[in-house]
Amino acid sequence: MRLWLDEHLGYVGAALAYLVAGIHLFHPQYGFSRLVRLLATGNLSLLGYDPRPLAFVLSGFAILLGIKLVLLDFGRNPVYALGMLLVTTYFVGYFAWHLTGHGGFLPGRKPLYHGLHPVTAVLSHLANYPLAAAAKFAEAALFVVLAVLYRRET
Repeated sequence: MRLWLDEHLGYVGAALAYLVAGIHLFHPQYGFSRLVRLLATGNLSLLGYDPRPLAFVLSGFAILLGIKLVLLDFGRNPVYALGMLLVTTYFVGYFAWHLTGHGGFLPGRKPLYHGLHPVTAVLSHLANYPLAAAAKFAEAALFVVLAVLYRRET
């Protein structure tokens, strides 16, 4: 198994990257369709209130670009490093968003904790929203794979 994984780790990384990009691009509430609706209705100002649709779409396309750059053998280490940075941003963003009561740090937003302690609210979200839990799992796995691939290239 280890030999197979050693030989195919790049493919595992690509699969995880496609999964993470797909989760963000096609997220039912904050993905591409939501961003298009905001654009079509002229409600871009709502992105100041909730920047997730723009962040999800841009980051999803950044992942797809990263995959393409690796396939073209265009400086793999910088792509792996930027991928790890993006995945770290997903984690920091997710926990910052939920620990502050759904973006309570943004102007015009009041913190919403659902009557729970912030940590309990985060755990509740991960337990009750399988897509969020799957995204965090896939992102963590992608980070590990990218770190191994980065180390191999150095």
